[in-house]
Amino acid sequence: MKVHLVNYEQAFNDGILSKFARRMYDELEKIKGIEVSIGNVPDPSADVNHHINYLPYKHSKTINTLMVTHIWDGYKLDSLKESLGDHDQSADMGICMSSELPRQLIKKGIDKKKLTYVLPAHDAKPRRFQVVAILTNVYPDGCKREEMFTELVKTLDLNQWAFRIMGTGWHDILVPLVAKGLQVDYFAEFDPENHQRILESSDYCLYFGKDEGSMAILDATNAGLKTISTPQGFHLDIGLDYEFDTQEELNEIFRKLSENRVGDWTWKKYAKEHVKIWKKLLK
Repeated sequence: MKVHLVNYEQAFNDGILSKFARRMYDELEKIKGIEVSIGNVPDPSADVNHHINYLPYKHSKTINTLMVTHIWDGYKLDSLKESLGDHDQSADMGICMSSELPRQLIKKGIDKKKLTYVLPAHDAKPRRFQVVAILTNVYPDGCKREEMFTELVKTLDLNQWAFRIMGTGWHDILVPLVAKGLQVDYFAEFDPENHQRILESSDYCLYFGKDEGSMAILDATNAGLKTISTPQGFHLDIGLDYEFDTQEELNEIFRKLSENRVGDWTWKKYAKEHVKIWKKLLK
């Protein structure tokens, strides 16, 4: 299959559309059976011309697909309706960037058979660690329920999480966990400067106790951290981001936080989803 990416933008600018064209080109080149090229005008010798984007669309006697995004009533909607209309210069498919847009465009009168979508891809690598602050002393009687931390760590991918703990009594708890790969900065005594640094450099604040409330949760809320704690005491007046009581509830919070909802929104997948559409159209 010969695919030509029609990047109209490259004639006058090197912007976001050009990035889409280059990243698609890089991934399509890796797919067996695909011959790919880029230009600012359609290629009549190609099997597929994919137009980036829909506004400057120039018809070619090939399969024509349009990148469709940022549509609103007026000249943009009118242009798309014309490009996907029922005539011999019409494009074969408009490929939107969300599942919602085709539904809206169908309501606007565009043929649903000429609409589909492929979710966009990201460039950035995910942050390596999510950092959790634990700012409390622990005591021999276990009143802070710190044993929950040991059980929680057993469920975590330790390449995704790092902890900053400040408070007395944690040393013996942390030694075996560090030996198993736990990444933690430990401050055995309260220090106001380090306390502030921890608040400024963490993502979450975690507290296990059920003793009316933790000043750390108050400080963390004030500093803009997400809070993970027990719904009791003045925590109820503050309002927590994530509430738990049992170990199972705590583990489930961290399981969900560990998920990257867009982890597979890659350029490789983006290119492959387009190839599926083109193959179907060519049949």
